[in-house]
Amino acid sequence: MLKKILMLSSALLLASNPVNANSLESSQPTVKPYSIAAMGCMILLECTEGVEKLTPEAEVFNHPDFDPFREEIKRIIAALNKLDVGIYLAPSRYFTPRTVGLYKPKYNRFFINENLLQDKREFLGTLRHEGWHVVQDAMGGGLETSFMAQVHQDSEIPAWLMKMTRATYESIGQSRAVPWEADANWAEEQLNQTARYLEMAAEKPLWEQVTPTPKTKDWLIGCGWMKPQDGLYPYYPNKKAEYCVEGKY
Repeated sequence: MLKKILMLSSALLLASNPVNANSLESSQPTVKPYSIAAMGCMILLECTEGVEKLTPEAEVFNHPDFDPFREEIKRIIAALNKLDVGIYLAPSRYFTPRTVGLYKPKYNRFFINENLLQDKREFLGTLRHEGWHVVQDAMGGGLETSFMAQVHQDSEIPAWLMKMTRATYESIGQSRAVPWEADANWAEEQLNQTARYLEMAAEKPLWEQVTPTPKTKDWLIGCGWMKPQDGLYPYYPNKKAEYCVEGKY
């Protein structure tokens, strides 16, 4: 149920040589299968053998086992396509053993392990979970930034799910990821929520449609994406403003 996704460090990405994301290169680097190097190579679209860019009408979804899930899957992929987020089905050798899917906000690319085709329900769950990370990216100032904002308040996430998420990520030394992963795990449990929020994000800024959490609101005000609410409380500019894309306020 819980996605055991490890976030790659920026050092890995900086160590690789990016290629033009608009085309898939025919020459393939030599990388060790099921390694971080292989995953980094895939993320940068240097390793593309067997990688398929998905659309709502992809042939893979014609299998009868997809019948109960097809409509929601198509909604999610259509919204991702509208947001210009590349979504790719890739061979398992490009993922580390514990990784079934990942979204990289720096590149607006989403990858899903082809092994999940063996379990259509798990395929949809991973699509919801990683798609929610795109929602978080959209809430954090739009997809032009790499800042990912928690969307659900902690109080909205069931205690059992928060507890399981915390135990999973603390056990692998990734406790800082708990707020975002618990947020995505809760979206994974809910019918059509990821699809609906992605569709909203494709229409106009998400924070104009959904009330941000207090910390996210401070971030958005600091970046100029939201106007300060004069007179409610003193506002001090966000100290991370240098990481923002310039807003309209």
